[in-house]
Amino acid sequence: MIKARKYLPFIAFVFCGLWVACTQTRDPCLTPKIASLNIEMMHLASPLVIGDTTFVDTALPAAVFRPLSVIVDNPYTIYPQQADFTISLSPDSNICQWIFATDTPAYSFDTLTFHYQRNLQFISNACGFTYFYALDTVLTTHVYIDSLHITNTSVTNNVNTKHLQVFIHPGH
Repeated sequence: MIKARKYLPFIAFVFCGLWVACTQTRDPCLTPKIASLNIEMMHLASPLVIGDTTFVDTALPAAVFRPLSVIVDNPYTIYPQQADFTISLSPDSNICQWIFATDTPAYSFDTLTFHYQRNLQFISNACGFTYFYALDTVLTTHVYIDSLHITNTSVTNNVNTKHLQVFIHPGH
């Protein structure tokens, strides 16, 4: 009985070592998996000065982006005071539409229609696959939006890349 107690810590140590060696550990996915399209809102710096075409970031008090198709779980997103926005493109289609509205009380909005190509991309063993996109065109209505400019057509998981500049009408 005494000899068995002497070997009990050794047996427990060997058992724990075997248990740890046999458990499968996966590296966590440390890379963003979702490819997101980053939008920068722009506005004329001095709309009252004739000939001034200097544009600055427009911090909209409560901009609303809502997908017209089921893209994300959240039905709409209200962004607090900011000028940069992030939306997702649909991995199921080569086209998707989003509604954009400002914080004005009138029920008016712009529709952004994105045309793109989907490319299945392998990220890593831990992260698996995701879709990257090649932006072709973006069409819009012109209630609040004056015009837009695609600055980068490659929509990947790089969160620091700006893809689209949206120019707001000077009166809004």
